[in-house]
Amino acid sequence: MRSINENLRNRLVAEAEEAKTQGLIKIAENLTRQIERNEVRPNDARYTYSNEAFVNDVETALWDVVVRASDFHGAHLDAAVAHKIVVTAAQNMVHDIRTVLGVKHGVGAHEPGVPGEAKEIVTISVDDDE
Repeated sequence: MRSINENLRNRLVAEAEEAKTQGLIKIAENLTRQIERNEVRPNDARYTYSNEAFVNDVETALWDVVVRASDFHGAHLDAAVAHKIVVTAAQNMVHDIRTVLGVKHGVGAHEPGVPGEAKEIVTISVDDDE
């Protein structure tokens, strides 16, 4: 199961409560469902989530849509055709969401380092003696 940090969880809880207060029940229900489906990790916890895992998660969710639509309509979609639709929809959706988020690059905050990349953890300490 994927996880979200405490800050994001708290923001989602607040947004769900605000949506409920405003009568936006569908939004509140969807946010609450996401809160329940994701484990919560401490904000400062080490966490690795690669671009490949991210793309896989998005495509898996879209394959769920393909299966639900096929079952709902009692029809079958050729897997090769479905794959093309899923890949294109995933790319478009991620691009649109990144645009709204203001992300100018495709690098994730939790991607593993590349070979030879030094991981540097900065610790700030304050002396109260001064």
